[in-house]
Amino acid sequence: MLRKILFFSILPVILFSSCTQQTITNNNSKVLTVTILPQKYVVSQIAGDKFHINVLIPEEGNHETYEPTAQQMIETSKSAIYFKVGHLSVEESWLSKLAESNPKMKIYNTAEGFELIEGAPHVHGDHVHAGGIDPHTWLSVSGVRVQAGVILKALSEVDPENAAYYQSNHASFLASLDSLDTRIRKLISSSGVTSFMIYHPSLGYFARDYQLEQIAIEQDGKEPSPAAMKELTDLASDKKISAIFISSQFSKQSALTIADQINAKVVEFNPSSADWSNNMLQIARKLADSKSQK
Repeated sequence: MLRKILFFSILPVILFSSCTQQTITNNNSKVLTVTILPQKYVVSQIAGDKFHINVLIPEEGNHETYEPTAQQMIETSKSAIYFKVGHLSVEESWLSKLAESNPKMKIYNTAEGFELIEGAPHVHGDHVHAGGIDPHTWLSVSGVRVQAGVILKALSEVDPENAAYYQSNHASFLASLDSLDTRIRKLISSSGVTSFMIYHPSLGYFARDYQLEQIAIEQDGKEPSPAAMKELTDLASDKKISAIFISSQFSKQSALTIADQINAKVVEFNPSSADWSNNMLQIARKLADSKSQK
């Protein structure tokens, strides 16, 4: 809390300094910011070399709890565009304040138009997932397809002179998404996997795309109760689940403890990988491999 108070107290100074720097460099129109690295991959497929892409959260940062530094805010304030994931608590915490102080920066929600997975609001650590909305839209080919459309529209609005260039890149990217989707479907289908267990439920959209059941260990953002643990253990046995998936940004200790109780192994994946396309394929392979472990 103290860190947030100090951050917002120095924000006006940061923004004044950054605005002065924008005037000097006159380079504001060629900078945009995204929240996480997978977004950079998607934006770069459409923007090409027309924009410098600034990323707020580093790969090792946890998008659930990350707080931006003052220097990052300076870099962000140079942007003509901000592409938000939508419904990430880190965005909800500070983006509106930045928008008020930087009215020329256009903010686009890349989840706009995508069918979101909703549930009851729940606490996760020191924050709440507002409305219980699953924010992990980028871990889905269908989600990224929607994001690409938002990005194309935004770039064309801000830089209409290069609209045809963006449209061409967008068409090529959609073709690559179709190819990736086909490869993932073949992997999942041939493996016979129908369900998987995961510590923090971040693969909900992936599961929806490929008709898989995601079984979350976290209960409303908390460790499972003894009764819930017994249910999970029985469920894992019934469904022959032999692996627990966990994000590399989370501590593995709880997952290891639970894995020991259900005689399973812990499989890590990185939801914030910079190489989004290859990462999606790797997640599919790990899910497919988990079927053959028992």
